[in-house]
Parts: sequence; C-alpha cells; structure tokens
Amino acid sequence: MGQPPIWTTRAPKARRHAGASVVTLFLAGALLLAGAGIASAVTVPANGAYFGAYVQSRGSQTPTQAVNSFQKLVGRKIKIVNKYHPFSDHSYRFEADMIASGHIPMISWRATDDAFDGHRAQKIAAGQYDALIRNTADAMKQLGGRVLLRFAWEMDQPPGQRQYIGSSSEFISAWRRVYNIFQDRGARNVEFLWAPRAASFSKGVGQSFYPGDNYVDWVGGSAVPLDNWNSFNSIFHGFYTWGTRQSKPIFMWVGIREKPDKASWKAGWIDDMSSTIRTSMPAVKAFVYYHALSPLGYTFWVDTSTSALRAYKQMGSRNFFNP
Repeated sequence: MGQPPIWTTRAPKARRHAGASVVTLFLAGALLLAGAGIASAVTVPANGAYFGAYVQSRGSQTPTQAVNSFQKLVGRKIKIVNKYHPFSDHSYRFEADMIASGHIPMISWRATDDAFDGHRAQKIAAGQYDALIRNTADAMKQLGGRVLLRFAWEMDQPPGQRQYIGSSSEFISAWRRVYNIFQDRGARNVEFLWAPRAASFSKGVGQSFYPGDNYVDWVGGSAVPLDNWNSFNSIFHGFYTWGTRQSKPIFMWVGIREKPDKASWKAGWIDDMSSTIRTSMPAVKAFVYYHALSPLGYTFWVDTSTSALRAYKQMGSRNFFNP
C-alpha cells in the first residue's frame, strides 16, 4: 500500500502562529509539559506497531494480576493495556500501576454508565456533562504518563444498540466538546483514539462519524465478530484504505472466536491477520486483542485452543510487533 504516512499530531496546530517555526513551537510545548510534570504524547513507532490487549480477569484475579498472567501465557510483555470505564467513573489506580510498570494504558471510556441513551451525544454537546468531563480530564491528567483514550468506541452502531449515542453530526459535536474540555484542562498526556467498527467503512458509515483531524490523534477500527467468519482483510480493508488518507497513526482492535466444527480455523485466521498487517498494512501502529469472555458468553480468549495460542504467540514474536 506504499509508504506509511507522516502523522499529524497536535504539533501542526502551532503552524497557525505566524513567525515561529513548527520545530521551535514543538520544543517549547514539550518543555512546558515537562515543567508541568505532564508526559508528552504517545510516541508513534517509526516502524512496526505496538502490541497490546484487553485482558479480562479470570477467577479472583485483580486486573494487574490478570495482565501479569497474560504476559506469562503469551511469553512477552504487551505494550498497550486496555481497561473499560463507565462514563461517571474516573478512578484510575490500575492505569497508574500500568504506567509504573512501563505500559501504555488505554482507557475505553463509555459515553454512558449502564443504561442505553440514544440522546447522550446531544446532552454532551449541550454542556449537561461538562463538570463530569472536567473531573475526568483532571483525573487522567494526574496520571502524568501517556494515555490512549478510546471514547465512545463503535459509536456507529445502529440506533438501539449499546454504543449508539446519536447521529453522526450529534456525535461529532459531542466528541469535539469532550476534546476541547480536555485541552482546556491541560490534559495533554491524553491521546484521543477514535474507533468505529472497521467493517462499516465499506458501507460509508464509520467515516461519517469522523470529528476531523484537529480533534483526533489516532484513527482506529474495531472488529469482534460474533457469527462472522470473514477474513481479516475483508473486514479491515475499507477502514485501512480510508485511514491511510488521514495522516494519523492507525490502530486496530480485534477479537476472534473459534469456528464451530472447524479445528484450527482461528489459528489460521490469526496467522493470516499477522501476515496481512505486516506485508500489506504497514501504517498500522498499534494492535490490541480482546482477550475476554464477551457479555453474551462468546469466548475470545487467545488460548481457546493450543493452535490459536501458538498463532498468537508467533504473531507477538514478530519484529513488526516489537518496535
């Protein structure tokens, strides 16, 4: 697909200031952040992609114990570690532990708590939750270390599904308001990761929710199919093609089941995914696997079979996933 793009981060916004070079402004900003005790933005790998996971606790494990057990299971340290947070929760002890142990925490922050709310985007955009958003931004800022924030992921789900919070225009207004509040609160260690469903890009849906380059740091695609046995490339191709045009680092979130009555199908799917990313999708800069039992009871653990675990471990051993 050609050379990976040059990524735009928050630095290019400095070009609006006449009479100063981008480099000068970037360095000045970095010094200000350092002086304030705030980490700079997540470093994008020059080659290859970060390897990460959402690790659901098994049994009585704490989230930190679950991550440590998972790393032993797969024989390597993962770089990005995800945790889900409902809208009103801004307690980040786990994220602080992950930063201390050299990981990059990824916070998947729902736009709601437990209830569905198809009008939540309108309410956020109207300022009804400004105080809560400010408190959340302050809490993430206090972490000090680098954080990826995946707010309202899969917002392109159809009305009535859990992640739907409003139309594309309503969502964009809400996202921009959240982003601007984080900037106003000085939470510059937080990188905004926008992530619709990967498969919806081929239908022109996912991209209609894009808030614009000035409000996004990473573009992501998500796919955890329940009864979909399509290839990795068929699911992600439309998203990847669109993503390479945005001059942003590309993120992929994946979970896959075993196919009933077809041994080693999942292992072959993972092998194909690994090969496709490395050879045909070089602009991918972060990969996170959904290692969990879904709320509907579907098993996405990497060790659902010995062959699946082998394929996942082999993927993680590749140089591309060890930047």
